[in-house]
Amino acid sequence: MKKLDTSQKIVLISGIIGSVIGIYGKFAGWEYDDYFIFFYTGVSLTWVAFLKTDRRCLKIFKKQSQA
Repeated sequence: MKKLDTSQKIVLISGIIGSVIGIYGKFAGWEYDDYFIFFYTGVSLTWVAFLKTDRRCLKIFKKQSQA
């Protein structure tokens, strides 16, 4: 696992907390609309924390200049 910077750590921790709240709500008997929002958002944030953070853009389909 690569080293994460501060913002990625915050997103990862908030994602884990959201997932745990969602799992708790599932087993505590909350209604589907109440716990699924926390669970889905938490899982999404956990995944987003590991995306690349470099600002370069990969231009695969950019036309090559013809000399």
